[in-house]
Amino acid sequence: MQWITVVSTALGALIALVAMLLNERVKWQREQVSNRRKQCHEIYASFLSALTEAHERMRESPAAEVRDAFREANCYPLRYQLAIVAGQEVVDGGEAAFQIIRDIRDLLAQGVRIDSAEYKALRKRFGAALRELQRRMRSELGVGPIDLAGGS
Repeated sequence: MQWITVVSTALGALIALVAMLLNERVKWQREQVSNRRKQCHEIYASFLSALTEAHERMRESPAAEVRDAFREANCYPLRYQLAIVAGQEVVDGGEAAFQIIRDIRDLLAQGVRIDSAEYKALRKRFGAALRELQRRMRSELGVGPIDLAGGS
């Protein structure tokens, strides 16, 4: 009869151990998802900020300094970080916005003024691309949709 007690105790210990390991695994997975979401959130916010900062700096710079203003906003490093952590939809949206801000850079570096029709058309495209990028980022992060009809 004593062997039943030993087997029961061992089986109980084994069940407790398996339950603990499963619980730890679930907790670890939850932390991984949370850490990834936080990392994406930080990179997404930084990339959007860099694009906006580049745009504002370039608008205020003389033509000869536009490229420096763009470079100082760190769009390139954040673009690469985005490509590493984001899903395809966000990467595509980020690339679209990045290409437009580079077109704005090139236009302003040529001395075209911000009251020109060329600039205004690119500015409108940039605003739309930023809103679309924000929508994609929010979707990937699992944040509900909002009306992003305002400016960039």
